[in-house]
Amino acid sequence: MTKVKKLEIRVRIAPSPTGNLHIGTARTALFNWLFAKHHTGQFILRIEDTDLERSDSGFEKNILKGLEWLGLKWDEFYRQSERLDRYEKHLKKLLEEKKAFWCYHTKEELEKEKEEQTQKKEAPRHICEHKYVNHESGIMNQGAGIIRLKVDENSNRIIHFEDIVRGHIEFEQRVIGDLSLAKDLRTPLYNFAVVVDDYEMKISHVIRGEDHITNTPKQILIAEALGAVLPCFVHLPLILGEDRSKLSKRHGAVNFDDYIEAGYLPEAMVNFLALLGWSSDNNAEILTKNEIIEQFKLEKIHKSGAIFDIKKLDWINSQYIKQFNDEGLMDLTMPFVEKNFGKQDKDFVLKLAPVFRERLEYLNQVKEFKYFFSEPDYEADILIWKKSDREKTRKALERVLEVLSSNAEWEVFDEKYIRSELDKLSEKEFGGDRGAVYWPLRVALSGEKFSPDPVQIARVIGKEKTLNRIRNAVKKIQ
Repeated sequence: MTKVKKLEIRVRIAPSPTGNLHIGTARTALFNWLFAKHHTGQFILRIEDTDLERSDSGFEKNILKGLEWLGLKWDEFYRQSERLDRYEKHLKKLLEEKKAFWCYHTKEELEKEKEEQTQKKEAPRHICEHKYVNHESGIMNQGAGIIRLKVDENSNRIIHFEDIVRGHIEFEQRVIGDLSLAKDLRTPLYNFAVVVDDYEMKISHVIRGEDHITNTPKQILIAEALGAVLPCFVHLPLILGEDRSKLSKRHGAVNFDDYIEAGYLPEAMVNFLALLGWSSDNNAEILTKNEIIEQFKLEKIHKSGAIFDIKKLDWINSQYIKQFNDEGLMDLTMPFVEKNFGKQDKDFVLKLAPVFRERLEYLNQVKEFKYFFSEPDYEADILIWKKSDREKTRKALERVLEVLSSNAEWEVFDEKYIRSELDKLSEKEFGGDRGAVYWPLRVALSGEKFSPDPVQIARVIGKEKTLNRIRNAVKKIQ
C-alpha cells in the first residue's frame, strides 16, 4: 500500500510596519499560530515592508513586542525588504516569458479611466494596449512605467477556489484587468510580493481576514503565471463593533498596546481573541492556551462577523486575576499601583490583594482605588444616608468613632468583631438601619458612594488613618 505524504503545515502572519499592532492583526496571528500548533506545523512571521515611504522600524518593534507578549513564538522570520533579489528574479522571468509587460500609462490617465468606469458603474480595471505593442522591448524599462501581468479580458473563465471557512467562491476573470505587479524590478507591489513569498516559503494555508477575499483571484492568476502551487485559503470573519460595523477607533481602543498598558493579562487576551470567530467544543469561555490548541479546528471558525465586546474581555480577564494568590496579585499589581500613586510598601499592597481580587477587571483599574493611598476629597452632603439627615449622620459618625476608638480588638483588627460592634450600634441606636451607620463610614473612608466594604477599607489603611478620616467627616458635617 502506497503511503500518502502528510501535508506539512506552514502558515504565516504578514503585517505591514505602517502602524502599531492592531487587534485584528493580533487575532489573525493567533489563529495562524493555533492552527500550526494543533498540527505541529511551522508559524512564520513575515514583515511586509516594501512600502518604504510608510514603513517604520518603530512600528515593526511594536508588532514584535505585541506578538511576543501574547506568547506567539515564530519559527521563521523574514522581511520583504531583504528579499528584493527574489522578486526581481521572478519579475524578469515573467517579462522574458511574455507573461508580464511594461505599462507606460500616466497616473493621470489611469485616474481618468477609473473615474469613467465608476460613472458607468463598471468594475475598475485597466486593459492595457501596451501588452500587445510593447512586448518586444525586453525586460528593462524603457521609461517611466510599471510592470503588469497579462490578463485575457475576453476570457470566459471563472476563477474559483474553496475557502475552508466560506466554501466555494468564484470571480469572472474578465473583470480583473491587467494586474500591476511592481513599480520596477526592485519595487514589488503587494499582490506580487505576497504570492512569491507564499510560494518560496511553502505556505500551506493562507489564513487572513475576509477583506482579502477580493485579492485572492488576482493572487491565483499571479501564482499560475509563476507556476506556483496554490495554498489553501481561509478567510476569517471581520471583527465588528457592538453596532456591527467594522471595528474602528470610535468603538474604543484598536491598538494592541492600549490593552497591554491597561493591564490585561496575556493569557486572558489569548482566551478572548480565540473566541472572536471560533467556538470551543463545549462552548466553554475560560480556556487555557493548551486547551485552545488541542481543540482548534478551522472548520469551527464562524462565517459571521465577530463582535468585539469589551465587557466580555473585562470579565474573562477578571477570572484570570482571581486565580492569583495574595502574593502573586501583589507582584502583578505593584507596577500599576506605583505608576498611579508612586512608591509603595509591599506589605501595604499585600493587604489590598483581597480587594483587588474581588474587584479588578484589568490591572490599571487600581487607579480607581485612590482612597487607599491618599485622603479622600468629597462634599459633605454625600455623607448623608438616604433615610437620614445631617444631625443623625453626625451622630452616627461620632458613635462609630467612639466604638472603634474604645475597642481593644481594633488594635489587631478583628474584622468579624468590628462588624459585629457596628451592627449592634445600628440595631441599638438607629432602629436596625445598617445604612445609617455603614453609609457615612463608607464615604468618610473612601469619599465615594460606591466602594468596597468600609470595614475592608479600614482593615487596609489601619486604625490611625481610619479614625482620622472619621474625625474629618464629623467636621465636614457640623
